[in-house]
Amino acid sequence: MKILWHYLRPYQKLVYLSLLLAAVNQTFSMLDPLFFGRMYDQYIIKAGDYRAAGQTDIFYKGVLMYLGILVGVAMISRIAKAFQDYTSCVVIQKFGASIFTEGL
Repeated sequence: MKILWHYLRPYQKLVYLSLLLAAVNQTFSMLDPLFFGRMYDQYIIKAGDYRAAGQTDIFYKGVLMYLGILVGVAMISRIAKAFQDYTSCVVIQKFGASIFTEGL
């Protein structure tokens, strides 16, 4: 284990950044069902009530707001995942290169 930490120490900031991005990705992935459930409970189930009261504009605005939030949450999650993959690949390449050059 000491050998592993010896080679990973120069890239410790990238490893921590990758872990932070993984946490952001997971957090926003878990927020997606929460917002979908709120949209479903507040607007989709009560669509007939909004139509009967003549408040279709409030219904559409509410649904579109939640759809916008869902798109934003999904985009943040995907962007964090892409940067996490990139930083992980950089660490792996640099780690492998340092082991290879020392082995030569």
